[in-house]
Amino acid sequence: MSALETPQKGQVSVSEQSHVYPVNPESTEIQESKFIQNNKYLKNEHQFTYYNVPGANYAGPSQLKRYQLAFESGIGDEVDFCLNSLIGNSFTHGKEINLKKEYSFLTEYLIYYLNCQTFNPCAENKDMDKSLGSALILRNLAQDIDNSQVISMNMQIRDVILSILQNPIILQDEFSDPQYEQCKELLRYTMDIVEAISSYLAPVPAEDPLFMSLISLLRTVEDRSTITTIFRSMSRMMYNSKKEGDAPDSIEDDVLDTVVSFLALSIDSQNDSDELILTSLDFLYQFIQHSRVDRLLSSFERAQVLGTFLPKLLVFKLDYKTELTQPLPMLQLIQRVHDPIPDNPPVFPDELIASLNQLPEPDRATAWIRCAFAADLGGDVTQISLWRCYETQFAPFIGTQNLKLLPAVDFIKNVQHAFPRSSAMVITLDNGTKKFIIKGIRPRVAAVGIEQGKNDALVSGASITSRGNWAKYSKMKDSIQEPYKLFQYNANSHLQLNEINTSASLLLKQMVCSKSGLDLFTGRKDDLIDKLLLVPNLLPYIYDVLKRLPY
Repeated sequence: MSALETPQKGQVSVSEQSHVYPVNPESTEIQESKFIQNNKYLKNEHQFTYYNVPGANYAGPSQLKRYQLAFESGIGDEVDFCLNSLIGNSFTHGKEINLKKEYSFLTEYLIYYLNCQTFNPCAENKDMDKSLGSALILRNLAQDIDNSQVISMNMQIRDVILSILQNPIILQDEFSDPQYEQCKELLRYTMDIVEAISSYLAPVPAEDPLFMSLISLLRTVEDRSTITTIFRSMSRMMYNSKKEGDAPDSIEDDVLDTVVSFLALSIDSQNDSDELILTSLDFLYQFIQHSRVDRLLSSFERAQVLGTFLPKLLVFKLDYKTELTQPLPMLQLIQRVHDPIPDNPPVFPDELIASLNQLPEPDRATAWIRCAFAADLGGDVTQISLWRCYETQFAPFIGTQNLKLLPAVDFIKNVQHAFPRSSAMVITLDNGTKKFIIKGIRPRVAAVGIEQGKNDALVSGASITSRGNWAKYSKMKDSIQEPYKLFQYNANSHLQLNEINTSASLLLKQMVCSKSGLDLFTGRKDDLIDKLLLVPNLLPYIYDVLKRLPY
């Protein structure tokens, strides 16, 4: 029907069906200003009273209620918010979230989201991120004793943990591929949960599914931290295993070979394998309980590794001192040559010149010659050069400070007063000329202070200078060797044993209680005594071992 046609009966024209109104939208600035104005109005109007409205002095539902309602709703955004909030709160305030009390409802929901179709096709949860968040929350909560007890007694959590540990992706060789990063992260969180609850599962029976899963995982992974966590968890599960049919009976030889091989890492004390060595020692200590030493030493290779490295682990990473670590006395050679004599006296520092200028003559001349020259029975200086040096030194101060120099004749006479063993002499040279000298002094290498110069000039002639000791040195040998000081073993009495040392001593003590262990360490008593001499505080830990071992 065109717009010009007349509508039939029962029909409505286009103009009657729709109406167009002009719209003038307000700008964002105007809307914000109205919002702020209304807020101020509502805040300042006291006749309005609001109850249970968030923002009007009402905090809203509690955190506990918010968690409970969000999980019950099943809304994805609400669940994600609660999981993210619980991750932070479980890390910072883990003890406040008690699964035995008001937060007990969390266990059911965390199990639901921990189970994922990635490793369990029967699970309802498809989101791996929710599974990772739940695992991290349980991992943080398991660090508290009460929470770890609740988790350890929950069979549903143990079933999900088994599903993760038995995941074919984890147990295959391609697990190191980067595409399995989420599975690796989930495995780390799960292993931390297992470690936290393992103490409450001990002693586990042989063929226990969780224990066997850890053995299978040990044969697959190569990550050091994961292996350390596996050893620690298995050690706690084997605690108090005193009867046949317990978990240690299900451990095969290849696992024992792997554990013992890690003790060889102690050959290098600079590596960072302390945790791996310590957990290996704890594993072996729990394994050999209830007469399992013979089983451990049934392999010749394992016996040799244990016999070689257990004594070394007693003093592993202890900073002890020995005869070889203390510095040896150095050979000292005797000086048999004279020091070169300077041609001229040394240059004086400004402070020393200022001190000399404050002295009157002839004290200034006496002090100057003592600071510039030293007594030497074999030395000599010409009288004219001595006077010229004195004149050059103080000539600049004659006009400025009104200083007067000592006349040359008086200056030469004053030398003998400065150095009592010196004397003015006249010698005849080969060509017949005469030379006027001062015998018994020589120029210094460096100027000395006034007091030191005075003390040096008045000492006895036998100890005037090193030249005077020439006769004494000529009668000595070419060198001097200081006596070698014997090493004092009490220098290491302050050393305290670390965890590896104590664990190694406990394992050694337990092994020598068996005949096979005693036979293994027979003939090694001297080696243990040497370790004891190095670290005296080791005695209480290996005293029983030394009593049992024959020489």
